Amino acid sequence: MPEDLHILESKSKLEIASNVSSFAYRDSARWEELEDLFQKDAKISISWFDGTAKSFVEKSRLMVDSGTPPTKHWISSPRITLCGNRALSEADVMIMVRSYAGPIELDVTSYTRFYDQFELDEDGRWRIHKRTGIYEKDRFDPVGPSFLFWAAYIFMPLGKYPKELRHLAFGLERSGLSLDPNVITSGSANEKILKQKAWEWSGCEKFTNAKQP
Repeated sequence: MPEDLHILESKSKLEIASNVSSFAYRDSARWEELEDLFQKDAKISISWFDGTAKSFVEKSRLMVDSGTPPTKHWISSPRITLCGNRALSEADVMIMVRSYAGPIELDVTSYTRFYDQFELDEDGRWRIHKRTGIYEKDRFDPVGPSFLFWAAYIFMPLGKYPKELRHLAFGLERSGLSLDPNVITSGSANEKILKQKAWEWSGCEKFTNAKQP
């Protein structure tokens, strides 16, 4: 690979990685910066939401303003495949949410992946065209020692949710949200379909060294 092309590829990957990690703007209520990570017509599909990125930012702002318990995202370095003016990225994510079951204070931890389709915008910046959450597993932990938690856990209606995110879904409903019926879980047929469609969208088949992230 020529040196100048290698430098350009490295710069693109650094910019995409910075974009992926900057989703943490959501956790600190920096809404303008969060919205700027996405293209104007971008879409986002996660546990509780499936729609435009603009609408996602607005609903997230309303959630924070209404006093919904705080959420924290820890995001890994992404695995990136560049294909001209488009790119695919996948990053491991831990989502940490404070929740409640009656008087019991709980921490929910969800192990997730962000699968992103990126495109080079007209202003020369890489932005997200589509983001999809892929859910792997999750858990509850009582914030403090609680015998009541173990007794209550037996009666929680967790079986009605997909096992990959049953605790997260329970917490979402306790916060007044609903689990999206089309949520994608790890290893599912829908994950394979998602990645195949993204691969076709990216045009990566034209690049002999390109591989799925």
